[in-house]
Amino acid sequence: MKYLGLSLGAPHKSKSMWEGIIEKFEGKLPEWKRIYLSKEGRITLIKSTFFNLPTYFLSLFPVPAGVANRLEKICWDFLWGGLEDTRKFHLIKWNTVCTPLSCGGLGIRNLRTFNKALLGKWLWRYHLEGDTVTAR
Repeated sequence: MKYLGLSLGAPHKSKSMWEGIIEKFEGKLPEWKRIYLSKEGRITLIKSTFFNLPTYFLSLFPVPAGVANRLEKICWDFLWGGLEDTRKFHLIKWNTVCTPLSCGGLGIRNLRTFNKALLGKWLWRYHLEGDTVTAR
């Protein structure tokens, strides 16, 4: 049973709970789209998908390392991929891609850092507001 896209009763560390997010990522970044988009178009599509799609999940649960690696792999394959059968080399390290534009990166958020920031926001809110957070 699912509620707001989350499997009820499933442990949050299991990959099965995150399968919906991975499927949505693969649906938003299909291989055929990268053929018709420029690098700038690919970066824009990655940013819009990467920033918006998993935010609800990431604000509630810590992302397992395997899931984070899988989502990042989908993004970097989409960014650097060529045609279906050809293998392209990654021109920039993923850590450099994830740095802000002002520091010479491409401005794509690091998924693990973004997850920690969203979870930290709940801790900060709980610290400031106390019991009113849980009463809502």
